[in-house]
Amino acid sequence: MSENAWIRRGMWVLGAALCPMLGCDPEPEPTPDPTPGTRVQLRVPLYSYIPDAAGDGLKAMAARLESDFERQHPEVDLVVNPSCFKDDLYEPTQLASSLKGEGDCAYDVVETDTAILGELVGTGAVRPWSALPQGPNWHPAGIAASTLDGKLYGVPHWLCAHYIVSRSESVSNARTVDELVRILSSRKTPEVDLAANLLGSWNLPSLYLDAWTDTYGPAQVQSAVTTERYDTQVLAGLKKLAGACETSTGNPCIDGTYDAAENIDLPATLFAEGKADVTLGYSERLHTILKKLPAGANREELRISPAPLGEGNQPLLFTDSFFLGARCVDECEKAAIAFVNYMSQASTFAWILLSEDAPEAGRVPRYLMPAALDAYQAPGLREDPFYQQIDLTTRTGGAFPNKGLLEIRKTMRDHILQELTTATVP
Repeated sequence: MSENAWIRRGMWVLGAALCPMLGCDPEPEPTPDPTPGTRVQLRVPLYSYIPDAAGDGLKAMAARLESDFERQHPEVDLVVNPSCFKDDLYEPTQLASSLKGEGDCAYDVVETDTAILGELVGTGAVRPWSALPQGPNWHPAGIAASTLDGKLYGVPHWLCAHYIVSRSESVSNARTVDELVRILSSRKTPEVDLAANLLGSWNLPSLYLDAWTDTYGPAQVQSAVTTERYDTQVLAGLKKLAGACETSTGNPCIDGTYDAAENIDLPATLFAEGKADVTLGYSERLHTILKKLPAGANREELRISPAPLGEGNQPLLFTDSFFLGARCVDECEKAAIAFVNYMSQASTFAWILLSEDAPEAGRVPRYLMPAALDAYQAPGLREDPFYQQIDLTTRTGGAFPNKGLLEIRKTMRDHILQELTTATVP
């Protein structure tokens, strides 16, 4: 995917202790206590690159979050997705400025991708949470990705992983990239084998790291965040995967065809329309696919499985978490804790995952991955075979690296793309 496509995730990611080293103020100015009888305001931009089920810019979802939460906590004035919010969720310096109360759109908590956790902590604009909300059965990868130097800086919300969506049991059972490519080639269908966007300064390095994890396991994946050396076996596998996109007129997976913003949904649409045997993307691509299925199509034919990108199939999970602003203390912090507790409830997860903010007619679940595993057993989700498959196949997933990629991702992209586009010498 393009950088914007990776960030959208299918359109649908040390405080005071470090301040002496970083030169920041070790004691940020706290948010003032509310005067007696007033409500404390809590401003929270949410991770916005999720399916817009209602087609309203997530406005109905934000409104329900505010009303439901304030019903339980009338002492808090919750502002979800402030209208002034313009920050890039993947730019720590922008987020830090707003979290510190600078600029025109100050806020107290922000939800973003833990891939930039190290860099965000380094700004001094966030501080650790005192504890995780009690009750949920948290996915270990979400906790690991939200933790730095033994301190919990994020409360996990969404997880994400690369999946293959197909209509073939043999494809969904593939356990290595070689096996996947071989099965696709053997089918000899007139449709293109694979439709997927393999470009982007976030996306292509993340695919490489996932393939590395498939081959070597997740324990040392942080060591693969480097421009000094690349694993030749992993690169060879990704090159074979890219080869599955070849057509008589080119390779749309790596020539930019799917990389334009207006073509974000094209790979999923081609698959939905039966013009591609397989598509690769995040689980929420199912939302697009189901919306694009032709009338009368059988959704029960669809198969979703973790993408085997290397010499194995060990899912690597991204995490979007809530981060607490360093200046959000006292009553603000109490409100923030109440908010993340509300967002962590299985019932809250359920209505968001089931797209209940959208009109009931034509409603399609979002197929996001909740970081709290209990949510999969909530009414509506436990009866959904796609959600149950997603849960089953990612329980042992490892955590995506939470530092180091931001500054080198473009160089990694260029190096990996060069390998994918270099002709193999006979």
